[in-house]
Amino acid sequence: MNRIAHLALAVAVTLSSSVVVASANAADMSVTEIEQQIAQTQSDYDNYHKNLEAEEAVARELERELEALRENAALADVDRQAALIEMNLQYERMVEDPTLDITGVQKKYQEAVLAHKRLKDAITDKYNEWQNKLRAVEQLQVSKHSLLNTLESLKEKLNSARIDRLYAEFNRKNSVTVSHNVVCDRDETINKCMERGKNLAKQKASKRFLDELYDSLSDKVEAERRRSSSDAYVQVLRSEVTDSNFSGMGNFNVQMAVELQGNLKRNEGCQLLGLDKRYCVGAKNKAQDVAELVTETSTAVATDESVMHELTVRSNVYDDEVFIDGVSYGSTRLQIMLPAGEHDIEVVKRGFEPYRQTINLNETRTLRVDLERAKHTFAKGERIQDILAGDIPGPELVVIPAGTFRMGDINGVGLENERPVSTQDLMNSYGMSEFEVTVGDFEKFVEATSYVTEAEKTKGCAYYENGKAVWAEQRNWRAPGFVQTEKSPVVCVSVNDAQAYVDWLSEASTHRYRLPTEVEWEYAARAGTESDYWWGNGVGTDNANCGWCGSQWSNVSTAPVGAFERNDYGLYDTVGNVWEWSTSNRAQAGAVVRGGAWNFAPRLARVSTRMEIDPEFRSNYIGFRVLREQ
Repeated sequence: MNRIAHLALAVAVTLSSSVVVASANAADMSVTEIEQQIAQTQSDYDNYHKNLEAEEAVARELERELEALRENAALADVDRQAALIEMNLQYERMVEDPTLDITGVQKKYQEAVLAHKRLKDAITDKYNEWQNKLRAVEQLQVSKHSLLNTLESLKEKLNSARIDRLYAEFNRKNSVTVSHNVVCDRDETINKCMERGKNLAKQKASKRFLDELYDSLSDKVEAERRRSSSDAYVQVLRSEVTDSNFSGMGNFNVQMAVELQGNLKRNEGCQLLGLDKRYCVGAKNKAQDVAELVTETSTAVATDESVMHELTVRSNVYDDEVFIDGVSYGSTRLQIMLPAGEHDIEVVKRGFEPYRQTINLNETRTLRVDLERAKHTFAKGERIQDILAGDIPGPELVVIPAGTFRMGDINGVGLENERPVSTQDLMNSYGMSEFEVTVGDFEKFVEATSYVTEAEKTKGCAYYENGKAVWAEQRNWRAPGFVQTEKSPVVCVSVNDAQAYVDWLSEASTHRYRLPTEVEWEYAARAGTESDYWWGNGVGTDNANCGWCGSQWSNVSTAPVGAFERNDYGLYDTVGNVWEWSTSNRAQAGAVVRGGAWNFAPRLARVSTRMEIDPEFRSNYIGFRVLREQ
């Protein structure tokens, strides 16, 4: 236990120092400082992972030793019984023959009893040692996951800091002195030749300055790779002719001092470095983005034709599709010239209610469309719902079809426990709750059964603070530490609590409900894809509720279930919001959480990420969803 205590103390110090860094604003730390912290935290994590594996190996060895002692105790008990029988036989003979010496068999019986007792005592000691080791390993597992989240948080800060650095390095001013020589055309006036020479000199200075900007960037390799597709540019602020002259051959020589300014919008910085847009679309940039959009609209000029007018269509979502008179014109923001008169406008996007309107176009017009999320739209999967005893509606389910898929770290960016990638066959379809089990759902169960959760019985519920899981006795599913509604996913529940809920569902519905296996969970969450998230390999912005994912709930609390778009099998919140309990034959304790959470980094919300947790653990970032067999 001393080794565990020392290790836990070392980890606590590491986590504490790492979290201080992770919680700092990117503006307070340079890219180099964050990279150094990442390297140190990664080293700590790697060493800690090795130590944890060693402790798990010790726990397994103790279990084997315990089993060996139990086997030896069983054999010793057989010896004790045999010695007792022999002593009783000799005692009966001694009754007939008092001169018979039975000291030897008595001693043998005494030795057998003592040997059996020693083994029983050894079993008790070994069992206690094993249980203590298991408890220590459980705490180390939780701390390991916390350290991993700290590491991923630092990586989030690093990307934000890289964008800040790029923005500062590119958007700077400088003066460039250039010389240029032009040959005046025969029919060109002197003034025109001079103006042409000065304009070419300014273009030359701009090109030189732009090259210097790219060459001086700290991330110049990444930036140069995407330079051709970037909208970054330079602006001439001031120019001054420092020397000029005409040669006898009609050549004009000019020397100019040109003051220039680099111009790179923050959202274009992400594109230049190949980073997700969420690192560039923050609260501090929204006003700038709106101002730019207004400027673009105000300067748009319609073609001056008597029977043609310009229509601009905007919507509140990305990747929508605009149909005008039944013809698709692509996605918004859309500008198009149309004949005057009536036109049927339709804007659609999967997961939203379609927008339809007939307009009479008799002038330049901007149409602003606000699409509303559809409440009951499915691309795939039948929707079913059982009515429980007492006319209580059961969870809303989506039928997941049978099929085959590749499970694990397909793209090679995951953790060691996500490998190897394996092909899994699911022979039967099943129903999966389209939402995580909500507070309202769980409350119906508690009211019907008077069930008391493990968090309410003892120790409370854990929450994530300063890089580790902290227990709070007053926290439970009713009070997890943040405001929730009946539509919030229930948290602070252990596997046993979740199992009690599905057992109640099974009894109340006469159908078999249970927790999904992690194979069934990943198959349903992938929804036929092989990317890290069901929509692609990048987490994007405001696609899910996870740490640094750009939603209003990120790193704050859980979101109401169904706040984001469902996957292609019809399931909501398989990415982020709360980790979800599943069962697994691979896990030593049989319990694994999947899917990420509101306060864990996006990389840990990938579809193949798996974390083995003790079944009795509960926290305000772990919930569950249910499966119904056919």
